[in-house]
Order: sequence, then structure tokens, then C-alpha cells
Amino acid sequence: MYTEYSRVIIKEYEMPRKCITLTETEYDVIIDYANKNGLSFSEFVMKAVLDLIAAEEEMELATFLNKHLEFVSNEEQEEIDNMNIDFDNLSGEEMHVNDFL
Repeated sequence: MYTEYSRVIIKEYEMPRKCITLTETEYDVIIDYANKNGLSFSEFVMKAVLDLIAAEEEMELATFLNKHLEFVSNEEQEEIDNMNIDFDNLSGEEMHVNDFL
């Protein structure tokens, strides 16, 4: 039997147990929220993590880059600006990483 959580499918009979370390405050915050929503601690943590993974995987490239990369230097930005790229024109073709390897 399988359960779907935010498009991540889990085999229900394969449930490994993991130990995590939390501060008492972190534990209290999580268990209070889980209880308010009718979930066990483990159910809430599993659902929250799977939801986060699904959201990260669906994130648009620009959002991902803004979240994970630093801004370019002024010199690099000037070089990009001088290329006169029309960033509103989304025509083109999709590329795969293997196209560059």
C-alpha cells in the first residue's frame, strides 16, 4: 500500500525509524502544533518535511536562484546588461544538463 504526500509516494510497510535531536523548546513548539492539528509528532514532521521537499522541487528557477545564490557584483551585472538580453522573451528551447557535458 502507498500513501501520497504532496506528490511524494511512500511505501507504508517500509517505515524506517530515525532519531533526531531537538531542544526542549523546539520539541514543545512542534508537538503543540501537531496536537492542535490532530497529528502525532512523527506524522507532523513527516508531512512537513515532504511538503517542503515538494515545494522546493516545484519552485521556479528564478525563485530558487534568488533563494540560494548571492547577487552578482556590479561588474558582472554591467557585463550582463551590456548583452542586451530580452528577459521578457521566453521563447527558446528547454535544455538538459547533458547538453553541456
